[in-house]
Amino acid sequence: MTLESHSFRRAVALFAALMWTACAGSRPVPAAPEPAVHRVDSGRTHWVLRPSEAYDALCLLNLLRGDAFYTRFYPGEFQRFSVLLGAPEQAALAHLTGRMAKQGGKMVGPFLTLVFSVTGATTLDELETTVADDAAWGRMRADFLATSYGREDGFAEMEDVRRDLGVLLAFLKRVEFPRIWRVEYLPQVAQAIAGLAAKAAPYDVVGWDEAVLGRDLQVAALSAHVLKFAKPHGIRVTGWNFLTDATYPADVTVKTAVHELLHPPFAREGVLEAKLSALEADPYFQRLVREHDPAFGYTTARGLTEEDCAEAIDVYVSEREGLLRDREGRPLTGAEFFRDHDDGLHVLAFVLYEELKRAGPSRGGTYEAFLLGLFERGVLEPGGLERRFRASPGHYPVKALGEAAAP
Repeated sequence: MTLESHSFRRAVALFAALMWTACAGSRPVPAAPEPAVHRVDSGRTHWVLRPSEAYDALCLLNLLRGDAFYTRFYPGEFQRFSVLLGAPEQAALAHLTGRMAKQGGKMVGPFLTLVFSVTGATTLDELETTVADDAAWGRMRADFLATSYGREDGFAEMEDVRRDLGVLLAFLKRVEFPRIWRVEYLPQVAQAIAGLAAKAAPYDVVGWDEAVLGRDLQVAALSAHVLKFAKPHGIRVTGWNFLTDATYPADVTVKTAVHELLHPPFAREGVLEAKLSALEADPYFQRLVREHDPAFGYTTARGLTEEDCAEAIDVYVSEREGLLRDREGRPLTGAEFFRDHDDGLHVLAFVLYEELKRAGPSRGGTYEAFLLGLFERGVLEPGGLERRFRASPGHYPVKALGEAAAP
């Protein structure tokens, strides 16, 4: 494509977008319909399925950064909104990316939704108020720092991008995102929620996880916030809440629930803390932390350990309940899942998953005791992770480390 043809196409797109915005501004904003909330009971699990304008707004801001990891899922929406960005918004997006993704090693959309989740915001207006008002911002900072996530991640990055967030949220208001969300996206999400509600009753995800963890999760209600812009993630936020996408099949959302309930999967303290810290110094585990694609997240040893210890349970339970499937709906084994998921990064999770299968559903005790038993028996041994992994008949080439599949 020539530069001239590219510029012409961009000019046409910009003109169309501006005309759309101008016309939209002349129309009255429709009243917000009652949120499409559905409640479904399933054993120990009390599902609450709901939409969220606020979470969708934050995920759209992440999309507007232009990262191909996200734009491939929403090419039309990216074009529709990005063509309206001016120099201030472009600068804000660049700084947000540089500070939070490149310097901070964060997945921008998931981290923003995690932090703002402590406010309970449901609309773009509420997000704007939190960013603009010092008292509201201070409450969010204090509430986030009081969580386990805040104690580990801190709030410095959020302070550094506060002005950027103000610019970007104002942009979304200016292009009438709330109206677009209610008129165009909410009906799609509401339809997905109704379909999910019709299928959720057999899935007692809380009971399944409690059986493996060996403890009560104290989940009064499990809220699945169904979004327009969540792909390709399932995202845990604070409280018993997670985010999923309206286009995901029911088994994907249920599997996401199985997983996100597990964070954190243990109390990391005492002997277990010491054992896990020693394991994280394993040279092979360190390679997995350093050399994988950072777009997947898990750029710290502690973060990867927590994810792997949760994912082992997730895959064990999901395989047993028939939730592991490929894009065509074909059932997958746990080994097949680990080979392809995140470029095979989760080697520790694979080892733990195999041990959970070996122990079987009759295993008693807590998950912490299970992990300590693996250390005591030498299954988990600092310096021996790669050897243990390679000894399994189900081991696979780890694409995250550049290992090619056998011809």
